[in-house]
Parts: sequence; structure tokens; C-alpha cells
Amino acid sequence: MERSGRKSLVEYLKEKTSSFRSETALTILSIALMLILIVFMSGLTYVLTTENPIPIAFLQGGTIRVFLWSINAQSHAETIVIALYYLMGAGGVWLYLNAVSKPYNPRAVKYMLFFSFLLLLLAGIGVYSAYTAKFASP
Repeated sequence: MERSGRKSLVEYLKEKTSSFRSETALTILSIALMLILIVFMSGLTYVLTTENPIPIAFLQGGTIRVFLWSINAQSHAETIVIALYYLMGAGGVWLYLNAVSKPYNPRAVKYMLFFSFLLLLLAGIGVYSAYTAKFASP
């Protein structure tokens, strides 16, 4: 029985990435794709398309506000902070995957699991605190 001419996404990606023969090239491609995705998820499109984005908010009384209190506004500093939290989370996932897929040294696996948990915890707390700071009025 013959399949239709449509390919699945996985088959299409395997076909397109077959020119990358080495594991190093695939690793570099996946890291670059992850970094581009993190930058766009953190709000780069808003900063690029806004006419006058705010770098950071200085309020009366000398307080500084990184997370603006409106859902319709975003500062440059907010984009950088959120991107760093996403990078911490991605690093935690990467450490966890390395610990699970390559368990050669039990001591190294123990440290990788501990630091992956720590990075994921800090990234989660950071994103949650950023979310709550976003909706707190000055």
C-alpha cells in the first residue's frame, strides 16, 4: 500500500539535516536554533517593532523598575532578564539530559542532577517572580 505524498515533520527534518554528517554540526545547529528561539520568546519582537521602547523605568523617589506594570509594555532590561532565565532553564534541561543519557561516572551524574535541579528551580522562581512583578503596580 502506497503512502500519500505528504511527509511528517520528523521525516522532513531528517531529510533536510542529512547533509550534516557530524554530531558536532548537529549540536551547533541545535544550540543556535535554541538561542534564536529563546531570544524571540523573551520578547525581542516587541522591542524591535515598538517605536520608542523603554530601556528601564526610573520612578519618582529613586526606584528603578525592570518589569513594567503593563502587559502592553516591555523594557529592554526585561527582555534580557527573561532571556537569562530561559537560558538557565535550558542549561538545567541540558544537564539533566546529559546525566540521564550518559551515566559513566556516578559522582558526575550526581552533580549534574543536583545542578540541573538547582538551575531549573532558580529559573522557575525567576520566571514566576517576573510574572508577579509584571502585574504589580508601582
